[in-house]
Amino acid sequence: MNATAALLSPSTGIIDVHSYMQNLLAQAEQNNAFFVARTRMLHAQAIDQGFIVTIESQKEITQLKCNFLINSAGLHSEQVAKNIVDMPAGLIPKLHWCRGHYFSYAGKSPFNQLIYPIPETSGLGIHATLDLAGQLKFGPDTQYIDQLDYNFPGDLKAKFVQAIQKYFPDLNPDKLHPAYTGIRPKLQGVNDPFKDFVIQDESDHGINGLINLFGIESPGLTASLAIADQLVQQLSLNK
Repeated sequence: MNATAALLSPSTGIIDVHSYMQNLLAQAEQNNAFFVARTRMLHAQAIDQGFIVTIESQKEITQLKCNFLINSAGLHSEQVAKNIVDMPAGLIPKLHWCRGHYFSYAGKSPFNQLIYPIPETSGLGIHATLDLAGQLKFGPDTQYIDQLDYNFPGDLKAKFVQAIQKYFPDLNPDKLHPAYTGIRPKLQGVNDPFKDFVIQDESDHGINGLINLFGIESPGLTASLAIADQLVQQLSLNK
């Protein structure tokens, strides 16, 4: 198969995602924020000026008071929204968990840039991407699942080879090795048309100070700072 056209994006780049998150956490803590891992939000109740949030951490139940409540729980944002008292049930969308798998490529990368095929209905397609060390990997595919399961099935290689050879016909399948999996929270089901992520504020659900983020997948990470700026503006407008 020969390509007839392509789009070049010379400004496309990559970042170290873990370093990015660590820096955001450091800045948050410098501004008196607390990060509490392994904590479950049991329920939240809106009061006159803010919320009373009940959480469970290390088998202890604690209540916190806050002025604003942002539900950015990713895979669990649907359940968190259901735990917010007075949140209209009809505005809580159904999330569909979709697992994606990546294969790494052994040896030197034949590419110097990221390569994306034509997007599919349920995702960007199995594309070629590089990390900061120059390691080439391919993925993700899309596999809808009912339970959170990060296992890597052993029968995916043929599927990946077929997809990759459409834009890399000289691929040596022996150089492909299972790398890792990830799960994204999609608003669209298996046979649904494309659905973008949803940001809800008081103008949607009528609860002052509450923002729900549903279905934040690609390009959620790329747009994370812009999304944060928008949330600050929405909360400021709704004071």
